[in-house]
Amino acid sequence: MSYIYIDESGDLGTKPGSSKYFVMAAIKVEDSKKLEKMIKKTRRSFTKKMLTSNEIKGGNLPYDLKIKILKKLKNIDYEVYIIVFDKENRYKIGYGDNKKAYDILASRLAELINIDKPTFIFIDKSKNKQEEIDSFNELFLNNLNNIKKQPIKIEHADSMHYKGLQMADLISWSTFQNFENDNHEFLDMIKNKVVKLVYEN
Repeated sequence: MSYIYIDESGDLGTKPGSSKYFVMAAIKVEDSKKLEKMIKKTRRSFTKKMLTSNEIKGGNLPYDLKIKILKKLKNIDYEVYIIVFDKENRYKIGYGDNKKAYDILASRLAELINIDKPTFIFIDKSKNKQEEIDSFNELFLNNLNNIKKQPIKIEHADSMHYKGLQMADLISWSTFQNFENDNHEFLDMIKNKVVKLVYEN
């Protein structure tokens, strides 16, 4: 069984102060319990006073904890897939509807992912209407590299309940820092990764 966790960083807005880039990242593991155990154990090495949330999130973790988790990631068998979207190219995806744009960009991420066994996919929940969830799932599934038609289940989940989603958040945040703020430190620590800039000229 494979487990894939997906989260994003940046935004799809157009107002002043919006991000220049939108990033979506997926981490694929065969042993989800090993990933969760690594995160829990690493987090316990920091006192509660040093942490502002029960979640592992790139935006609110102490610097030392981010580094420690990314270093420990090498002990896990994993693959990372990342798409990066420069919003200057938003006209290329019919950008009028941010929800549709999100789905289209997610489908580009799906194109990078190879499925070779039954798979659970967890996506940080951003949709509430069932019709929106169904539309997303259909587009995403149709774009996965699932030649052998392995069974796949998609769950739109609260990251509070899944350490894998929190890891995906840290990976997407690390990538966002690389492109948005020219800070390569965190992304350089993540190995076994595919990074694709989508809708480039």
